Amino acid sequence: MLLTAAVVPGPPALVAELMGSAAHELDDLRDAAEAVVNRALCDLLASRDAPSPQLVVVGPGTAGESNAAGPLSFAGFGRDVLLPALVQGQQGDAELPTPIMVARYLAARDIAAHAEHAQLWASARWVTTGGADAVALGKQLGAEGTAVGLILVADGAACHGPKAPRAQDPRAKAYDAAVWAALATGEPSRLAQIDADLGDELGATGPQVWPVLVAAAGAAATEAVGEVVWAGAPYGVGWAVASWRRCQ
Repeated sequence: MLLTAAVVPGPPALVAELMGSAAHELDDLRDAAEAVVNRALCDLLASRDAPSPQLVVVGPGTAGESNAAGPLSFAGFGRDVLLPALVQGQQGDAELPTPIMVARYLAARDIAAHAEHAQLWASARWVTTGGADAVALGKQLGAEGTAVGLILVADGAACHGPKAPRAQDPRAKAYDAAVWAALATGEPSRLAQIDADLGDELGATGPQVWPVLVAAAGAAATEAVGEVVWAGAPYGVGWAVASWRRCQ
């Protein structure tokens, strides 16, 4: 049963150590992402619904599951930023999808600030998905008897302005605004109405993971409260930080 969810963006720019002197430009985004992740894990620990809550990290990509519990290096991004293992002595996959790496960075930051979250991260699932697989995953998580917390890694349109990674597209602003408004409602039906084909055209990765949240939240008998705590497109890509929490 889905209890709580956090939505965070997945750019390597979120890793402060990779950004050098420009790291401060995303301090507000980074702080917001850490806050919603902390909130989600606190909700799981406080849950009275099940004795063994499950944290599931979901990013866009080919359907599969990674072992992200081992030590991690960001050397492939130009700086050898090292993260310690989530489980001492454990080795994880040698290569991880970029969204999972960014979420793993947030995990390390969260544990450094909240040691009581370490066990949830140690037992977390790290999944990439899209399409029909995303729907199936959401239904599975929504139907489980234990309390589930989601960390969803998703980027918006990649065509905001002339410096965006993709050619500027006037549809990007309205598209991302619709996504942010849907996230703020806490209503899965609103998120399900977002035009996934348009999102794909604009380079957004959200359409690959929103079905997980829609299917998992839709299976719950109670309503959720949504909140967007940060949204913008500072580097030409729409990013949002949001939380969904099931009403108690």
